[in-house]
Amino acid sequence: MNEEKLKSCIELRHELHKNAELSGKEKKTIEIIDKFIRQHTSFNTVIKDGYVYAFKKNGDKYKNICFRADMDALPIKEDMDIPYSSLNSEASHKCGHDGHCAVAAGLTLEIEDNPIKDKNIFILFQPSEEIGTGARRIVNDNFLEKNKIDEIYAFHNVPGFENGSIVCKNNVFACTSKGVVIRLTGKQSHAAYPESGVNPAYAAADIIKFLKDVTKLDIYSSMVLCTIVNVNIGEKDFGTSAGYGEVMFTIRAEEEKDLNILQNKIVEFTESCSKENKFNYDISFCDEFPETRNNSECVEKIKKGCSNIGLSCKEILHPFRWSEDFGYFTKKTKGAMLGIGDGLLHPQLHTAEYNFPDNIIEKGVDIFYEIARM
Repeated sequence: MNEEKLKSCIELRHELHKNAELSGKEKKTIEIIDKFIRQHTSFNTVIKDGYVYAFKKNGDKYKNICFRADMDALPIKEDMDIPYSSLNSEASHKCGHDGHCAVAAGLTLEIEDNPIKDKNIFILFQPSEEIGTGARRIVNDNFLEKNKIDEIYAFHNVPGFENGSIVCKNNVFACTSKGVVIRLTGKQSHAAYPESGVNPAYAAADIIKFLKDVTKLDIYSSMVLCTIVNVNIGEKDFGTSAGYGEVMFTIRAEEEKDLNILQNKIVEFTESCSKENKFNYDISFCDEFPETRNNSECVEKIKKGCSNIGLSCKEILHPFRWSEDFGYFTKKTKGAMLGIGDGLLHPQLHTAEYNFPDNIIEKGVDIFYEIARM
């Protein structure tokens, strides 16, 4: 990638960082990306309800290859002293989606300079990855079918790996997960007469202990995990025994079948607990992510692409524990997600100290271009 084009990608990344937007609110982000591609390339752009994509076609006889980037930021206040600090007090790019978009946009620049004439190329900019609804929305919009997408690729920047190195894995690349909210409704009473009410605190304690124990059962094919994120019982009223409580947690697994087993065990225990303690309960689920399962042919293409252009490629043994809604795409068509290392000591994702490293943008464009060309 020439120096001028790389500089424009870095500037785009900084502009997106400055205009960070939360999931489902990526309006300005879409405008910035659409304007950049139209000004710098001959790619066609299409703005849909909540997302945008660019494409360059060479004929119906050629394969349709898609590259996806997510656009949304996180509800973390920016406190870094950088020239392009987020102007949005409610959001900042602490997962690197600004960099993902800069790489995807950079691919359009590279193809503009070095045309690929035997493929139809689609560049998809997706909303709402952080809450797990963006990819599903696009799949339900029949984007893959309408454009007859044969293969789809994406990357995520990954701290803890050598800067600019490529990370790949066959089969499951990132875990499946979902948020769980258990609402426990008992009966308030005077704190002096707790026996007159039904306090859900003890049941909540039993459920929390169960969450720790249930992951240790010898019934799963691979790793499962429960993580408590919030517990709320009653009010700050020392004269009243609580009558309502909530336990919120994330369940996670390498395989969707194991997540289903874990979920069923939790539901069964909660029902049993409610009968024993005489309270009502309700369970709801949110932020649902499928497993991100890579196609072996697409992974081999990533490996070969790295070999062709001299990039270091590390194949990991276990999936990343975090989740990605890219898995909704790979349920419908062949595809793969890869990682690009931020650096061994780079701050972790979703932390106040994190910032996407500009020096991996070129590597991202290079590997995407090589995959598209093959």
